[in-house]
Amino acid sequence: MTQTFKLTAWNIEWADTLLGRLDQPGAEGEAAALRANAIAAEIRRIDPDILLVTEGPKGEARAARFFARVAPGYRLVTRGDDRLYGIQGAQWIWFLLHQRLEASARLLHLDRYEALTAAGSGGFYGRKWPVAMPRFVKAIAPDGTASLSYDPARLHQHYRTPQLLLVELDGFRFEVIGCHLKSKHIGMFTPSGILAPDGFAKHPEFVARVVEARAKLATEAANVRAYMDARFLEDADYPAIVAGDLNDGPGKERVERQFLLHDLVSNIQGDVFFASRFLNHALFDMADEQRWTVRFRDRLDPGRRPELLLDHILFTQAFTGSDRHGCAPFRAVRHGGLVEHGAHHEANAGLPVALTTSDHRPVSMHFARRTPG
Repeated sequence: MTQTFKLTAWNIEWADTLLGRLDQPGAEGEAAALRANAIAAEIRRIDPDILLVTEGPKGEARAARFFARVAPGYRLVTRGDDRLYGIQGAQWIWFLLHQRLEASARLLHLDRYEALTAAGSGGFYGRKWPVAMPRFVKAIAPDGTASLSYDPARLHQHYRTPQLLLVELDGFRFEVIGCHLKSKHIGMFTPSGILAPDGFAKHPEFVARVVEARAKLATEAANVRAYMDARFLEDADYPAIVAGDLNDGPGKERVERQFLLHDLVSNIQGDVFFASRFLNHALFDMADEQRWTVRFRDRLDPGRRPELLLDHILFTQAFTGSDRHGCAPFRAVRHGGLVEHGAHHEANAGLPVALTTSDHRPVSMHFARRTPG
């Protein structure tokens, strides 16, 4: 009988590009091989039972090739058809199970995800949903000015639809919701003078794009939460883990502060007034200075600490608390959540910075079987 399991979420930076470079002759292929070997070493060092990879290769065939190289002791969970993932672009979401884990797993059909999202949203529906976003109008008005307005009827959908892993472990069934939500990238250079008090007023197109990106990102989080709220209506003790690259963390940046936008994690975590549905964070009891996964200097908020927490693991109340009726047979281990700084440092110690395994550090959480009595 399984006594413990470890879940790790890792954004492996542009794995699809790396896979293509492995086939190249000469120095490029040799450099790619060094990085792939380091990725394999980092996975071995972390040694998770369930591994969630974001920015993975595009499509099942390429993913199978890549993970055979960097995670040979793992089984890739697939759908059997690339058209069933609902993912645009070349950054895909994958689950792998270690061969020692005596568990069965499959992926939830996207039709089921979309139906429950619609049921739990009160406004979202299916693969697309309406969201009010700014629209910058470049046409010049009679007085010589451009305009910035809001359009409440625009539609959005996940760039990378969350993948839901259904796991059965010793008769216990739970879900892992793998996410890689939209980036805040807007495809536009930050204008000079944007930090001035009137910087936003002088650059309305830039403002429109940054607010639009954050609106899309926040509604993707709300879409995930809508699915979970629907599941709570089916199972008050719904056992679920949300993991992956959410492209944001706790706290408000300059844009969020100025426009009074929510931070993203609170949209997924839930409302504390409905405490039984509130999600717990794996890094709650990790030291503050270590609770980060990416270094990034924000040009809009240069005084902010560059160490950011973008990668997360959260879990429902079923994995916490006392051994009450309805609780999961496994509970989150106290101090069991960590950012894998040590494994990341060791795997990259002999490599030049250009060949770093990833710009993201992996995040892990340990779960252990509850003791009887």
